[in-house]
Amino acid sequence: MSAPILITGATGFVGGELARILVGRGLPVHAFARAQPTSGSLTGLPITWHLGELEDARSVDAAVASAGAGARVIHSGALISYASRDTQRAHAINVEGTRHVLAACKRHRSARLCFVSSVVAVGPSPDGSVLDESSPFHGAHLGVDYMSTKRAAEELVLASARELDVVVANPGAVIGPAERKSNTVEFLRQLAAGKRPIAAPPGSIAVVGIRDTAEGILLVLERGRRGERYLLFERCVRTRELFTQMGAALGQPGLKRTLPRALWPLVVGAARLVDRIHPLELTPPQALVMLGQELQFSNRKAREELGWKPMPLEEVLAHTVAVLRERGVLPAPLGVRSAE
Repeated sequence: MSAPILITGATGFVGGELARILVGRGLPVHAFARAQPTSGSLTGLPITWHLGELEDARSVDAAVASAGAGARVIHSGALISYASRDTQRAHAINVEGTRHVLAACKRHRSARLCFVSSVVAVGPSPDGSVLDESSPFHGAHLGVDYMSTKRAAEELVLASARELDVVVANPGAVIGPAERKSNTVEFLRQLAAGKRPIAAPPGSIAVVGIRDTAEGILLVLERGRRGERYLLFERCVRTRELFTQMGAALGQPGLKRTLPRALWPLVVGAARLVDRIHPLELTPPQALVMLGQELQFSNRKAREELGWKPMPLEEVLAHTVAVLRERGVLPAPLGVRSAE
């Protein structure tokens, strides 16, 4: 029988997709999460659940110990937040939580650890040039907690490569029909309701579908070279192009304007003032900072070394919209009525 695979953050968007794929392959899956799901697509699956929090070293250690020596670990648990109030929690979960996972993997002789990082840990391109896995980091000055904590966690992982077999997966912005709250789903809902932004932010973003993200992470786990990182995204697009593609998937016209880059700091500054009085949820100041950055990368390493072939953005968005319409999250297209 194959050795177990332990997934942290198993109830999250990416962690849940990983669990479903691995169960479908007939592999023994252990899952670490705050609570076992009582609804959704993970319920009823043959998964061994371990309850705890990444901030709690004892519960992390117990989960890794239960998976046993020789198990592989996918550390996908993280706090993905750009909210100003989450600074301390981001460090506790993303950095110290990763430290706890590393310690447990070493103590209990895990066979391999795949850390799920992010393209933001590679950082923005200061001049718009294309970056890769070996590029220097240029994001420390931006004050974005998610970026800085994922970078710090990744550095901990890579520094342990002499003692532990570690690999790093760096997905882009993940798009798909999330079952729970999601910025992508919420933005699609707003577009479907006719609430379109006046203009797009001036930055660019690396995007990838949820299925390809999970498949890519598993390829990194299986084929990645020890101590290496792999960028997982389908393409880098201007934010206006992404918004236009989302509108097209809904059958709506695209945006025609991008806010001039020179004005973007004023938008961020205004958001900071508002955020102090009334915390912003969908677009907090740190998220707006990121929307003004140039995220330009190469995915050549993942394609060539891993044989990874992600689905085009247009197909990802079409599938996402179709599933969300089936669930009733998005309205049916004009002229189509649901069966009574």
